Amino acid sequence: MNKAAFIIPAKLNGTPDDLGQLRLTVESIKNQTDKDWIIILIDDFSDNDATYEVYGELKVDLGDKIHILYSDKNYGTGAARNKGVTYAASLGVPFILFNDSDDISDPRRLELVRAAFEDPKVNVVYTSFDIINENGDPVPKEKINPSIQEIIDGHKKDIVEGELAWIQITTKKKYTNLTSCTAARTSLAIEEPFPSTSVSEDSHTWVRYGAHPGKFVFLRDIKGHYRIRTGTASRSRANNPDFYKRMYEVDVDGFEQGVILAKKYGTMGGYDENDLRVKERTRLALSLYNGGDLAYCKKSLNDARSISLEKTLEAIDKLPCDKRIKEQMRRFCK
Repeated sequence: MNKAAFIIPAKLNGTPDDLGQLRLTVESIKNQTDKDWIIILIDDFSDNDATYEVYGELKVDLGDKIHILYSDKNYGTGAARNKGVTYAASLGVPFILFNDSDDISDPRRLELVRAAFEDPKVNVVYTSFDIINENGDPVPKEKINPSIQEIIDGHKKDIVEGELAWIQITTKKKYTNLTSCTAARTSLAIEEPFPSTSVSEDSHTWVRYGAHPGKFVFLRDIKGHYRIRTGTASRSRANNPDFYKRMYEVDVDGFEQGVILAKKYGTMGGYDENDLRVKERTRLALSLYNGGDLAYCKKSLNDARSISLEKTLEAIDKLPCDKRIKEQMRRFCK
């Protein structure tokens, strides 16, 4: 078998909680039923002795199954992942599994991902996830941010899979595969690196992945565990006060980059790009609404409305939300 690489970016503060969560993440990889793996851990300038002591312990425990790369300053999560992908490619690793430093992989993740990649047309493999808090306890549904819950709900109906995944993502889902639940062919990850932003960098990347010829596969039999601290909507939202403004900007750019790639590779699927643009901006508006940013919700709807009011209203009718929200979004278009 060919080794697979788990890519773990890490910017740790050295607290017992932080380091304990990293240990649990590594333990979930050690518990994989498929043992032909390595870990590529990219330290994004944690700059504290406690973290580096734990790295030393991991190296003693895992030996040549863990490769630790160090940054000379904090470059950001996307850049850290890119560094890990480049290193994996230098080792000849055929596919990679992204896994943030506090998220948990199912024991069968690698086993099932490897089986999916036996199909040479498959580019991306992903799973759903459950939300846990900093203590590892399940987070009740009523305490999950609506914009996160819509991702989970999206794994129950009209699941993104097969070819033309970029169109499915941008016009129906906005976002569907959590980074720590996503695996990709190394060659594709090299060709389409994460952008230099800490907001929506993964969404931008998945759209570009999906615009390449090839398929997405959704694994239904397992789930990952995504850790969110109590009282926060998500890690990136907690760290970025202008999260939704930046999400709007990055997602719009991701869609436009997807169009460019789709024209290059012949993956437009016969769709008109402006029709797709209306649907993408309208779908993005729903996520902005669910996140509570009505200003950028209106801005995204205005983008769509400037192309075609009639098609925008049609797109609103097809959104996965209740009638009350649809009516509010129709009012925003007036």
